[in-house]
Amino acid sequence: MSEHEDRLLAAAETPLDRLIVKVGNFVAWLYVAAVLISFYEVIMRYFFNSPTVWVHETTVAIVGISMAYGGIYCYSNDSHISVTLLRDLFPIKWQKRIAIFVDSLVLIFSVGGSYAMYYMTVRAVINPAGEFYMQRSGSAWNSVWETVTKIFILFVFLVLVVQAFLHLVRKIRTYREGE
Repeated sequence: MSEHEDRLLAAAETPLDRLIVKVGNFVAWLYVAAVLISFYEVIMRYFFNSPTVWVHETTVAIVGISMAYGGIYCYSNDSHISVTLLRDLFPIKWQKRIAIFVDSLVLIFSVGGSYAMYYMTVRAVINPAGEFYMQRSGSAWNSVWETVTKIFILFVFLVLVVQAFLHLVRKIRTYREGE
């Protein structure tokens, strides 16, 4: 493991966070795959005059999946963007309270996002007759990447619910023990 990976794992608060970081180190390679297949498209289109029908949808899905995972990855090791300018003006006791409040908001957001994604995903995998199907893109390739991406984003939101709950519980315990 590199020093960077060791630092990220050390910043992870829970076993779930450590798992997310470890998996995230592999998910990051999906960006490389997106670049390579995009490069393939450029070569095929401009050098062989043979454009593909699958590269654009595949690249969008890979990048979308990677971006969604990036949210829980950053939250797991506290590397997300955080504006602490105002919070740092307060005494430590209030900074801890604000951190608890922020994690409460993350939990509320993740529950709401899960609820919304659940309904989007159900519509993508169950047709009006109640039968299983995979929503298709409607493009020339007509892939199922839309459905796969929706299922993955639902999964990410559900993980975020658990993750936010664990962070909130940990911060409340730490705050109580520190008093």
